[in-house]
Amino acid sequence: MPILALIFLVTGFWLRLIVLLLFAQPAFAQWSEPPVSAIPDTVIQGGWLFDGFSDERHANPGILIRAGKIAALGVNPEDFSPATARVIVLDSAETILPGMFDLHAHYNLDLVDEGRVEEVVHNGVLFLANGVTATWSAGEYYPERVIAQRDRIDAGEAIGPRLFASGPYFGAFRCEYSVKVAADECIGWPNDITEAEIRQEVDVWQQAGVVSIKIKQATPEEMRILIDQAHQYGMTVASHLANYNVEYDVDLRAAILMGLDRVEHQLTLGSGGERSAELPEIIELMLENKVYYDANLQMYGGINQRRAYPDDLLWADEAQYFTVYSQELLSERGDPPPESDAKEFAQRERELRLLYEAGGRDLLVVGTDEPVYTLLLPGFAYHRELWAMHHAGLPNAVVLQAATLNGARALGVDDRLGSIEVGKQADLVVVRGNPLQNIKDTRHVNRVFKAGFEYDPQALLKSARGKIGPNGPDDHADWVLHYRALRGDDLPQE
Repeated sequence: MPILALIFLVTGFWLRLIVLLLFAQPAFAQWSEPPVSAIPDTVIQGGWLFDGFSDERHANPGILIRAGKIAALGVNPEDFSPATARVIVLDSAETILPGMFDLHAHYNLDLVDEGRVEEVVHNGVLFLANGVTATWSAGEYYPERVIAQRDRIDAGEAIGPRLFASGPYFGAFRCEYSVKVAADECIGWPNDITEAEIRQEVDVWQQAGVVSIKIKQATPEEMRILIDQAHQYGMTVASHLANYNVEYDVDLRAAILMGLDRVEHQLTLGSGGERSAELPEIIELMLENKVYYDANLQMYGGINQRRAYPDDLLWADEAQYFTVYSQELLSERGDPPPESDAKEFAQRERELRLLYEAGGRDLLVVGTDEPVYTLLLPGFAYHRELWAMHHAGLPNAVVLQAATLNGARALGVDDRLGSIEVGKQADLVVVRGNPLQNIKDTRHVNRVFKAGFEYDPQALLKSARGKIGPNGPDDHADWVLHYRALRGDDLPQE
């Protein structure tokens, strides 16, 4: 039987219809989503509900989903017959959450130091299977591929989370980890890039539907121009700061005063030291300017913590989702990078906790920065990040708000996503357990809804087994980064 029949939870007429469509369109149907108009009304009754903004869960009053949105709360399923609505009855051990946001996702898989593979299809399946219904791609080497997959998902032609695109890295990092060495032939971001070229870059990607850009390795003047141009379109700006040569980067204080919307990874450098003295001022500035923070604890600074807490951080066999050849490549990978040491992990935990304690609850968001460095994959990494935030001292309700409503707010889409409220899109996750008591219960995903359509997480996972990465050296040996040229006849010259 085709994969779609396993993935989609449908009954009666709907099952027969989809089977017919599968035979009629065999080339792509296994990765398709139905139009919202084809989804019957659904009533979810029973279990418990965490709405995204409360500190407690409440008995589920009954959720009516119609045309992909939450149409009503407090409905009685007895008012609906099986002919007019599908009725789902949850048991007392299940909890409904808003769909979760990963605000630092990637869709290029870094298997080895040289040789990436594009995995927009199966990475998206793993996100969705783990209850992550929305992602922001935090800079991509091939943003066109990510945008193309976004469009396929939006058109109902592919399965995946809501994919909010960032476009490429805006800065010298686009030139394959180079700092201040980019020449004109590095067409991603030349050192002598002009203001007109920078603004045109933002224009081009805004027209492609990018909602938020990622700055990495830009000079102060370049960052000022980028933020200004992005804000003219209502786009938000995130940045990875001060991990490299500070002559080709921006001080965090200066970036905040320029209007930066989100800070990634860290508020001070390394494991503390002199820069840690700036932390109180940085936190105050973030609160005053409402700057969101994505700590990425389990990625940057937490790799070695997996050895210390294997039961908490290594709870799934993720190797099964890689091809055999990819597993061989990953087995040859060396030690994790130096920023993974325990001292830096502790420093990042401290920064996150102090921002929360200073009143920054509404500014915390969740991102994973996976997959890089290790054989750890999207979706699964998300639940490790939730545990790491709990381990840092944040209450579980705060962690869950960061995963849901805050993520939507940070992208400016909280008018339609991020919480369980009438009028919002029906992006929902049903888990077994009570994550307000035990954050690890978010891992037990029983049901996933996106725009009211239900997916079977286990069937999604099954469809991705053995699919991630290349099948042999010919699949990635000739991988070459080809960038869209910044300089050409279509760009203004100074």
